[in-house]
Amino acid sequence: MHTNITMGDYEIKKETEFEDTKTDTEEELEDAGDKVKAGAKAFGKKVADPDKDLENEYEKEKIKEKMD
Repeated sequence: MHTNITMGDYEIKKETEFEDTKTDTEEELEDAGDKVKAGAKAFGKKVADPDKDLENEYEKEKIKEKMD
């Protein structure tokens, strides 16, 4: 069996691949932004109360950012 692939088929496939990659990239950027926000909030709480554990505060804020 022989399959012919036209240029139109190729363009549709390439466009779909790009859209999937763009969506993945957007999600990764969103996750990175949430982590930065959570880290900044945790650090602010640590400055306000030096006895707080920075790692625990970060985890709490990261969960809050994912819920938003």
